[in-house]
Amino acid sequence: NLDETLIALGISASSNPAAQAAVEKLSELRTCEVHMTHMPTPGDEAGLRKLGVNLTSDPGYSTHTLFAG
Repeated sequence: NLDETLIALGISASSNPAAQAAVEKLSELRTCEVHMTHMPTPGDEAGLRKLGVNLTSDPGYSTHTLFAG
């Protein structure tokens, strides 16, 4: 879950120089293009939105039946 990872990274940044350096570089990801080959989880989607990246995906479903009925 990317959203939870970003939270943990932010907390770690106060005591870990490597985490602080990573946090300082996150803004450089804004407007980057990201492609996922699976459906993003709500947490991943929220984290990517916070980073400001442009997300595309072409998820492969395990079945052609998208609706159960």
